[in-house]
Amino acid sequence: MPIVSLFNTPLGNLEIMHDGQAIHSAVFVEINPATADRTASLAGITIQSGPTSPFCELIAQELDAYFHQPNHRFQITLKPHGTAYQQRVWNALLVIPVGRTLSYGALAQSLQSSPRAVGQACKKNPITLFIPCHRVIGKDNFGGYMGDKDALSLKLALLKHEGICI
Repeated sequence: MPIVSLFNTPLGNLEIMHDGQAIHSAVFVEINPATADRTASLAGITIQSGPTSPFCELIAQELDAYFHQPNHRFQITLKPHGTAYQQRVWNALLVIPVGRTLSYGALAQSLQSSPRAVGQACKKNPITLFIPCHRVIGKDNFGGYMGDKDALSLKLALLKHEGICI
């Protein structure tokens, strides 16, 4: 059964779905406590808040390390679900160094793909922050984040945290 754990970060609540051994999704969310438990129970998901298991403690330690030392490289097992192409893009994102950005076009060229296809794979990234799609930007702008133009401020905050001049 999937477990959803909520972690409070300097940038807001991070909802992480995991199985106790690997992270399957991580997204920044706004939480409505009045409906969260009921909705989760209907979906067969257990909701936990904060570290309640050794794996959750590891996640909390990794998040703490990242938000105190931006060049921290996450050392946690990730298991994103996606197509073979999406997996290729997400693996390429993992090697973009902290404090650096890459354009959709440059990433696409390295994968022998198109910028639009790379953008779509970034949009479908289920493990934001841990798979750093925020480090991919447009040729003339910062692009979007999490498939939502309104989340651009979050992308900019992450880039600023990592030392990118905005």
